Amino acid sequence: MSSSPRAVFFDLDDTLLDGVGAMQAAWPLVLAPVSEQFGVDVDRLRDSIRRESSEFWKDEAVVGHWRLDLEGARTICVEKAFSAEGVDPSLARQVAEHYRDAFREHSHLFPDAIATLEAIRASGLKTALLTNGAGGPQRDKIDRFELADYFDTIVIEGEFGRGKPSPDVFRHALDVVGATPDQAWHIGDNLFADVCGAQSVGLHAAWIHRERLQMREDPPAVPDRSVAHLDEITAALKL
Repeated sequence: MSSSPRAVFFDLDDTLLDGVGAMQAAWPLVLAPVSEQFGVDVDRLRDSIRRESSEFWKDEAVVGHWRLDLEGARTICVEKAFSAEGVDPSLARQVAEHYRDAFREHSHLFPDAIATLEAIRASGLKTALLTNGAGGPQRDKIDRFELADYFDTIVIEGEFGRGKPSPDVFRHALDVVGATPDQAWHIGDNLFADVCGAQSVGLHAAWIHRERLQMREDPPAVPDRSVAHLDEITAALKL
């Protein structure tokens, strides 16, 4: 990493918080009653929802419209999947609501998250949390896991008005912490929003893959560093 960084910025979901793990735990729970009622395998229902979701989010216009209303978007995808599998589509909203609650219940920080944040704060480096999504759900995560005190500034898309990869998000955080782009690192799991966004402003970008993401053959950006776990960041910073 750069010889004398002054600031380290973090993404939230799937960087500090294990969203994928919560998702994998939540879907079987909420789909089990539907599976039993309609005689459709849980895995089949989950695969169908996954396909509909993948198709739904391909459209950039859709992303811009629905990113701050994930529950509404999820309801649409579940409704389409249920229709395709012979399940009453009117159940989609209820299932989406149950998923929201189950996801929240099973959400947890990665084991290395707090130790990393404590080490970076103790070193005197400035910190920022940059997260996309609606203000309410993201604030709920931050409050539940008592993360606010680890950051000098928190930028949430739904509150700030723009989200990653917008350069404005990164520039705002730099202004607050008093660092220049070459003095800051941003760490996140999304090659487009996190890596491409940070590098477009001149920050160094570390891509965290958690040993479950694969680098694409044609990535939108090439990270300055790839890590599996956050302790690799503290080691690189010699903290």
